Amino acid sequence: MDHDSIYTHYGLSVENEVKAGSVHLFKSGMQSFLYYAATGDEREMDEQYYMAHHLNEQGEPGVWLPIMNREQSILTAGPDQQPYIVCMLGSVLPDIYEPGKALAIFHYRGRTIQTRMDQSSRMGKWKQMWETRIDQLEKVWRDKLLSKPQNDFEKLFIDSYPYYAGLTENAIQYLVDTELDDDPELMDGGTICHTRYTPETWGKNTVGKVPKDWVFDHGARDIAEYVRMCFLDQPNTYHQGVIRFLRQYQSIAPFSTFTAKMTYARLLLPIHYFETIETYYFIRSEGEKAKLEERLGQYTKQSSLYERMLHEWYEMAGIPKGNSRMSVPEWIQSKQK
Repeated sequence: MDHDSIYTHYGLSVENEVKAGSVHLFKSGMQSFLYYAATGDEREMDEQYYMAHHLNEQGEPGVWLPIMNREQSILTAGPDQQPYIVCMLGSVLPDIYEPGKALAIFHYRGRTIQTRMDQSSRMGKWKQMWETRIDQLEKVWRDKLLSKPQNDFEKLFIDSYPYYAGLTENAIQYLVDTELDDDPELMDGGTICHTRYTPETWGKNTVGKVPKDWVFDHGARDIAEYVRMCFLDQPNTYHQGVIRFLRQYQSIAPFSTFTAKMTYARLLLPIHYFETIETYYFIRSEGEKAKLEERLGQYTKQSSLYERMLHEWYEMAGIPKGNSRMSVPEWIQSKQK
């Protein structure tokens, strides 16, 4: 980025610039800033602006606040005409925090936002989005099936897809049943969530809470993705970390039946599998493709462990056995006997 552009449009001198993933951190005087390429829908970025300022006003630490340029817009055209957004740090992240409690408070604050969220909202759209995703993946699978696999990755994809397609059908049916059978409670209102919330999202090596990472959705989204990543990082030893996280969260916001079941529906959905396949066919780096092939192999080998995690979900969430309103699919129960 040409630093002159930031000075011209924001009146900020860029000092000590450091790249951190997809954002660029810099100082201007004593204040911390960052900028990132603005991609996606402009209305969604406007909504993220309001999300950030709302959270900051509610006392949420570590939020980066999009700021207006001299033209009173949050979007600025760079020298290459790629628009970018500049954010100022509202307050720093604490060094020590309990991730479950911190997320529950984040969700509580997010639910109080009054600005209408349209473009960034995923509320009530899971079924449609999941169906679209599996339909697109099935087309790729059928093409590879007809053209014969070209390498080991494609062989793995062809062999494993029917299992994960079945898991997706289970997830969609579980979601539909939950939305039909269970009434949402106060905590089930839409809130500010992350596209993908993981144990590293607010970790020591991250920059903080960046608006471009957010959507408006049910809090079950973040809970499920945190649990999923705990499993993927430590498939044999995830239990205590997950239980601790869920207890922390529920010390602030006990799960409703709707939340527990929405979280389970999302865990049933093999998003990690989808993203591995999609990324493989999107990138060109052979080195990265090799890593994705290894990852896909790990996922398929760990499928029985993932099923065990799905079987134990309600128990880990502190929900007593025998609760007929919150049960796992019969095929998962039968495989764990």
